[in-house]
Amino acid sequence: MAASAPDLAAMGAAMAWSWLAGELTAAAGSARHGLHLLTLASVDDDGTPAARTVVLRRVDASGREIRLHSDVRSPKVATIRRRPAVALHWYEPDLRIQVRIAATATVHHGDSVAAESWAATQAMSRASYTTHHAPGTLLDSFPEAPAKPADGDDAGLDHFAVISCRFDTVELLSLHASGHQRVHIHVDRTPVTWDVLAP
Repeated sequence: MAASAPDLAAMGAAMAWSWLAGELTAAAGSARHGLHLLTLASVDDDGTPAARTVVLRRVDASGREIRLHSDVRSPKVATIRRRPAVALHWYEPDLRIQVRIAATATVHHGDSVAAESWAATQAMSRASYTTHHAPGTLLDSFPEAPAKPADGDDAGLDHFAVISCRFDTVELLSLHASGHQRVHIHVDRTPVTWDVLAP
């Protein structure tokens, strides 16, 4: 990973998107990457905003799709099914970048997308989907950590869901002492274009 903020002015729109897509793809495969964790924001039915930290699981740059995993019993899944507009947000302090994406989310549960993602999920990650209580359930005490399932154990599959976030634009802010650079990248256009924004 680069040790300093990218110089967007030297890149141009297509190169900036290619660079960012590469970083996000790398982040999906490495828990040590600074973009591996992100904030997913949604809006509850009463208009209350809700934000939580989630793990980046897959990036399809050409398809403009980002995938996350969730327990289908989580309140956020029901909210997203009713109100699919979501926002994704990252801040990476080593790269000194902020990334913001407005997306439309689709929940995949019990379908081929969920099955494919489940098959690629490590056994320890699968453990969290085997719990008896839905996320957010009020408990009398702290629960024990779920046991790591054996390879091939699909006990948590019924609770496993994929949240697929489709997007057309990306906002990227690169922080520089000599002047911050902020752009709104139109990744749905060929060629990719951008609008330069005041930081």
